[in-house]
Amino acid sequence: MALRHAAVRAGLLGFLFLNGPAAAQPASVTDPVRACESAPGAPIRIAGTTLCFSGDIDRDSAETTARLLADRSVTAMVVTSDGGEVTSAVRLARAVRARGLLVVVQRRCISSCANFLFPAARTKAVAPNALVIFHGGIAPGAFGGLFGDGEERDLLSLTRAFFREIGVDGSITYDPPYRRDPRSGVRSLAEEWTATPAALRRHGITGIVSYWWPSSEAVIREGASQGIQLGIVE
Repeated sequence: MALRHAAVRAGLLGFLFLNGPAAAQPASVTDPVRACESAPGAPIRIAGTTLCFSGDIDRDSAETTARLLADRSVTAMVVTSDGGEVTSAVRLARAVRARGLLVVVQRRCISSCANFLFPAARTKAVAPNALVIFHGGIAPGAFGGLFGDGEERDLLSLTRAFFREIGVDGSITYDPPYRRDPRSGVRSLAEEWTATPAALRRHGITGIVSYWWPSSEAVIREGASQGIQLGIVE
């Protein structure tokens, strides 16, 4: 339980923002990452007191994770994911929140991972050069808004209820910022985006103990190196 308590104490102290590669991360963040790196294996596995999750979020991966979370010694989760199904991601996010796990993003957390899992974690961190990328959130006007039918209306109700539960403004998942094309200078709405520490806080996303953000320009460059043209919510 020492790792979990350390993460909670760090969260109460507020945000720790990294200013470059020389800045040190707390052991509560580096230890889980090292645990997963030192114990390769299945995409979803336990390494010591850390649950390592790599891959899409779907029914099978969410159920596998839920089974592993029955191990009460698990105190942290290291995640790399390009997203997945909304209902499975919400289910997983609720389970992680209920357990109070520290969630550490390694490399990237995109779409449903960023939309649901990352905001839901009571304590969370973003490792160096890792990205949290919002995309594809369900806006109130999606599917015809309240006049949507069947599964579409259920998804809208599900996500609205979820964001109320965790006290987060869900618009960060569906309200894209503008980005400027570096070559043409043309401005257009971003298809994928991330957010500054201040913007996350403004949307109610709290409990971040470490967040890699040397500068908006550096984050945009990192996204480009991964083939992602990011917009930034300032």
